[in-house]
Amino acid sequence: MGKWRGLISALTIGALLGVTGPFGSQTAFTPAVRYPFWMVIALVGFGAAVAAERVLQFNWSSKRTAARLVAIAAASAVPMTFFVAWALSVVQPGRTFSPVQLLVLFPFVMLVQLLIARVIFPDGPQTIAAPVERQAAAPEYPPEFVSKLPVALRQDILALEAEDHYLRVHTLHGSALVLMRLADAAALIDPRLGLRVHRSWWVAKDGVRALETRGRAIARLVDDTAVPISRARLSAARAALAD
Repeated sequence: MGKWRGLISALTIGALLGVTGPFGSQTAFTPAVRYPFWMVIALVGFGAAVAAERVLQFNWSSKRTAARLVAIAAASAVPMTFFVAWALSVVQPGRTFSPVQLLVLFPFVMLVQLLIARVIFPDGPQTIAAPVERQAAAPEYPPEFVSKLPVALRQDILALEAEDHYLRVHTLHGSALVLMRLADAAALIDPRLGLRVHRSWWVAKDGVRALETRGRAIARLVDDTAVPISRARLSAARAALAD
């Protein structure tokens, strides 16, 4: 319907004007002439109003909708006055318009254009809000992992260490052993929080104080724990943990 709204609106207005026969057309024209006449006027008037609206692309506020419609009607009524005069000369052969008569005709044409503008531009110009870039939510440890820890150790996680089928969770407040594989925990935890640096170790990014590569590569945690970094994972560790 959006594609045909303008055409349907113009035809509706033309039909309405054909029924009411304003400005003396009810008696001046027969129905066979009056209806096509107003249909054509409405269709051309619709095009003129759209063209005027595009030309008058000012920053109208929503409170100035009435002024905007009047401006569109006045601007589009200028060419429409000459078109209406020509259309009348077609349906009434021999009829001509002097400059003064065109000036008299203008306000009547503007009134019709105001009606058309009100129908096709019912509201103020739409303001398209620029998309607001939402800040990504801070990553959190998944509940199914955190719930395995004692309440006192559910924050300030530094690293995870594999111990057979168990997992030792190192925090600033101590450590705890939970029944879980390191591979499962690493796959469960948001990668923005940390990464696996060794087959037996996963480290939290916030828990690493520095990377040391003298001799063998290690991640020095904030509690001074030295976590080994395998050669295969060294490049990824540098990219994620290096200052």
